[in-house]
Amino acid sequence: MAESDQLAERFRANHALLVAARDRLQSAVDDGTASDADTKRLATIEELLTPVKVSEQDADGNVVEVERPRQFYSVDPDGQGRAVEVLGDLRQAENVAVLVPGMGNSLDTFRGQSDRGGLIKQEAGPGTAVVVWLDYDSPHGLVEAASKDAAIEGGPRLAGFLNELDELKADDTDVTLVAHSYGTDVAAQAVMAGARPKRLVMTGSPGIAKYVDEAADFVQPPTRLYTERAPGDYVSYSEWHGPDPATFPDGIRMATADPRGDDPVSVHWHNEYYRPNSEALRNIGRVVRGALQQITTTNTSRATETKLFLGTSWGGALNGVASAASRVYDGIVALTKPSKQSAGTAAGQPAANRTNGAARGPGGRQR
Repeated sequence: MAESDQLAERFRANHALLVAARDRLQSAVDDGTASDADTKRLATIEELLTPVKVSEQDADGNVVEVERPRQFYSVDPDGQGRAVEVLGDLRQAENVAVLVPGMGNSLDTFRGQSDRGGLIKQEAGPGTAVVVWLDYDSPHGLVEAASKDAAIEGGPRLAGFLNELDELKADDTDVTLVAHSYGTDVAAQAVMAGARPKRLVMTGSPGIAKYVDEAADFVQPPTRLYTERAPGDYVSYSEWHGPDPATFPDGIRMATADPRGDDPVSVHWHNEYYRPNSEALRNIGRVVRGALQQITTTNTSRATETKLFLGTSWGGALNGVASAASRVYDGIVALTKPSKQSAGTAAGQPAANRTNGAARGPGGRQR
């Protein structure tokens, strides 16, 4: 079976999976056994099953608007839920962007990420397909986000998907990995696990690891790193997981505001990088479609971005407090996390086998 036929069959199978989940939940609602979570998930699945309108050419070459089912490469309707949605035609696309969301996401919030993927697709222009990849357990709350467990678990999974994507797209199609917030940790783990996207975009990153302070520490050719940090982005200032990628000397830090000063859409704080008509989104679109010469850049500092009065800045103070708290957190984790030897003992593994078993086994979970 050709790859295009296999992809279409996969879309149909996941559509059928959603239909089955909808029918099961609807039955629970009808007989009065559904929980509040079931009712909410039913509404989510009904939304995922709603066809979308797309523009296509008819037999006479006219552009017409038709309805098509949404295209899910994978979906898990249970629990927190996961989904990987394809926007556009992977087989025909000249450029593909893979969007990796950050913390606080689930199947019930997936529509917002799908909309964000649509904005990237629109900004990058014709010939672009976007994959919205939420196939990891996005952390919920600051305590979970402080850990790297979800990234360590999700990164290899993302790397595996990117390898599969190589078989689905045309040979000369470039792939750009676009990650936001905690998603940048997941993307970094994927790259360190062997994924080789053409370009990697990180927005609002909390850092990769304490030892990673330049792109060359984790990005291998041909991948090139592009970053964005908006004024007031407290997540980037915290550097909770490591140095801010926007400060890496061998990365390209893109502007989030038009350097000409003629920008009606402002981008501040942590969640505005994908605002329509913003320089932040325009730069992301330029990277995805390969218009690298059109990218605008900046090198503003935390102090400049958070200047208050008399030369004071809240960005530096936040960084200092967060850095100290992060060191305390890491120390507590190191004290409470069982060693490989003690973990092997608890599992009943013979002492002679513990070292070899640990070497062969998978790494720990990480967000």
